[in-house]
Amino acid sequence: MKEKKNNYLAINKTGLSIKWLTIASLVYLLIYTEAGRIVTAFSELWAPILYLVIVCFLALGVKIFYKTDRVFIKLPKEGKVKILTIIFCIMLMALYFLMNLITSWVQVFNLMPEMMWSSICVALAAGIGEEFLCRVTLFNLFTKIFENKQYVLLWSSIFSSVLFGLFHLINLGHGAAIDATFQQVYYATAIGLAFSYLHIFTNRIWPCILMHFLLDLQPNIVNMNAEASPWGPILIIFGIVIIVSIICIYTFNKRINKIENEKRQID
Repeated sequence: MKEKKNNYLAINKTGLSIKWLTIASLVYLLIYTEAGRIVTAFSELWAPILYLVIVCFLALGVKIFYKTDRVFIKLPKEGKVKILTIIFCIMLMALYFLMNLITSWVQVFNLMPEMMWSSICVALAAGIGEEFLCRVTLFNLFTKIFENKQYVLLWSSIFSSVLFGLFHLINLGHGAAIDATFQQVYYATAIGLAFSYLHIFTNRIWPCILMHFLLDLQPNIVNMNAEASPWGPILIIFGIVIIVSIICIYTFNKRINKIENEKRQID
């Protein structure tokens, strides 16, 4: 016997099927990846600007097609989960501090104007493009696939984040080092889980875009090639991010299940 659908999810009110969500995800991925290649034909000044414009229109198209970029129709009250959310936010701030991102932001604004704006445009395009890919198209696809599961938010977050991490394997075809690429896969999956919870507890996509933008805002992002780092710190730091994020998503999902069960009993 199948469980009742999770009707509190915003995507379930749009009437989109798994088939159309899959097609939309593939079309989005194709256009997003090709846009980065096409703009290389333009000058270093105009390429990042054009890329940002294309990504913005692509995100707008997704918003129109999906009719929503939210997780819930109405954000439920967190209850005691709020304590975990506070711990999560502290962890996220600590992560950004450990990654020395503040120094990178200062360096960006000390660049020549053309280089500064190029870095900002590329970082913003990555924030918008990748968050709509992972948190909207892929996440919604998996919520439809797992719509009858008890922990739909948890499974959707895990699968969309792992898939997003695996996308970075494409860098191997561009000459990236194997170690550096697999590290990217690992920490992209971890960050994906963290941003999934950010999307869940805020019920908004813009906080994810902002945090992704700040993560990518680096002076050499336009021509940046990933370099391998020692595995030890990466495994520990991002392992903590994965564990905390999964615990938060699971607990939030459990809280929602309890609320929905109480509603059904009343009805």
